[in-house]
This record gives sequence, structure tokens and C-alpha cells, in this order.
Amino acid sequence: MGSKINLRWYSKQPIQNQILSKASQIADQWVSVLSDYEPASEAMNACANADNGNWVPVSNELWSIVQMCDQWHRWSNGAFDAALGALTRLRRRRKLATASQWEDARQKSGWKLLQLDDAKQAIRFTTPGVRFDFGAIGKGFVVDRIAEKLVEMGIDRYVVNASGNMRIGKAPEDSQGWPITIDIPPTNQNESGVELLRMRISQCGIATSGDRWQRFANSPSDAKRDYASHIVDPTTNTGMAGQQSVTIIAEGAADADAAATATCVRANRDLAGWLEVLLEKKPNLQAHVLLREQKDTTNVRYISIGQKASTDPGVR
Repeated sequence: MGSKINLRWYSKQPIQNQILSKASQIADQWVSVLSDYEPASEAMNACANADNGNWVPVSNELWSIVQMCDQWHRWSNGAFDAALGALTRLRRRRKLATASQWEDARQKSGWKLLQLDDAKQAIRFTTPGVRFDFGAIGKGFVVDRIAEKLVEMGIDRYVVNASGNMRIGKAPEDSQGWPITIDIPPTNQNESGVELLRMRISQCGIATSGDRWQRFANSPSDAKRDYASHIVDPTTNTGMAGQQSVTIIAEGAADADAAATATCVRANRDLAGWLEVLLEKKPNLQAHVLLREQKDTTNVRYISIGQKASTDPGVR
């Protein structure tokens, strides 16, 4: 799914090759199910077969993540949406699309166009051309599966990292946890971030979402300086305006991944209300939200919830 997966673990047994082999097999297996970069993936085939309006049965593997996406879509009141593939694929093209192509993609985007049959474990679309994009949950989901295999192999002190979507096991011996740092993203990509928070964590998942590394056009007239976040707001079907960086610590990487994206979308609507819902659904979760003012880019608002949470409306 466009990411390298890095592993670090502690073991007294010389089983490095077995670990790497198993991790590679799991990653390849789930890429073949979920990827929207691979034309022959199960997700892409299922979408194509659903274009005629018929019910399409899917595997247990694909169904498991579709159900998770449906749950997060309901929890977030639509802020998390894994059926934006027609639009996200258009936005990441090197050649800008025409106005009619943009409008066509927007008409084919949104979880509301998807129907689920729990009894038959099947999907169908109310309009042809809908495509999945599991980018906001897929990496975390795969990381969780690799972590489960490590535990099965007797490895309980580990870090599995897919582009910042991480699953973290028990702390290394004589340590209070694995060290992580949250920084304030710079206003310019050529600058370095400013360290905001340093902590040690263990036995959890962690993910960060925001517009720091990926920005794309929203229309054929957009100049590069006007590119918006790769995260799409499903209510407008355009990239998020403003600058956000959200780090979520949860029990698993998939939940952290999904919650981070949903929080970015809800940040410009009703952030306080959403964070209350988030804690209700996932009581052990932590959220660290950084919002940069559009008019005054030197001012950053920092809000956190969960264990050791704090709020500082004027972090600089």
C-alpha cells in the first residue's frame, strides 16, 4: 500500500529470517486484498464487479475491514470515509484532471453509495464507479496483523512501523517504554519541526495524520501553492483546508489510524464534541491535536485528551 514496513524486536532466539519471512507474507497477503494501487487486488475486483448494481460476495478478510470502516464511518458521523477512491486516485495523478473529471469523481465518492448485506457478506453500489481507498486504516490494520504474528511466535517486545503507523509491544527490559516524540510541524517543508512532547509508550498502537507530507490539487485551476491536504473532507469532497496534525494512541494501530484521520476532518467542525465521542467509544485512547491558524501561521493551538492530557491554546 505504498509504504515500507520496518520491524524492531528483542528475542534470544536466532529467528530473524523466520520473522522477516512471516511479516513479508502477511504484508503481501493484505496488499493483495486491500490495495487500490494494485489493479488485481480483491478490493479493486470487488468494486469493478459491483459496478453493475449486483451484490458481490467478498472474502472474510475484505469483509473484516469493510465492517471496521463502516463502524468508524458511523462513529465519526461520516468524517471517516473509505469510499473516496474515485476522488483520491484523481487527486494523486501527476496530470491535472479536467473539470468534468473532477465532478464525475465527486459523484462517485462516498460511503453513502455503498450497501452492505451482513447475511450474505456482500457489497453493492447505488451508482457505478465507486472505489475503495483504505489508506486511512489499511496500514494500521496490516501492522496489527504482523504484531499478532510476532506475539504468536513468542516475540512480545517489538515495534512494527509502516510510515508512522505503529504497533508497539512490551517495553524493552530495564525501560519504561519505547521513546516517541511529537513535534509541531514547520510552516515550510524545508524547515524542521519543533519538539512539543516526548514520552515512552508500550503495548499500544499509534498513528499521526495531517497535511505535512502529502498535498494535492482540488481542481484543474489549482496552483501548487494552493494544494490542500491529501485527507478529503467527505462533506465537500475536497482536501482539508488549514493545517492539522493529529497523533492518536490507541489499543491497536488500525483504530489509531482511523481515529487520526477522522479527527483531522472533524477538527474544523466540532472538535470538542468529536473528542467526547472518541473517548466514549475508546476510553483508553489518547489524542494530541495541533491546529495552525490560517491567518497567523506562527500560532499553533494544541489540545490533548486521555491519559496525561492537557490543553494549551497558545503553543508556539
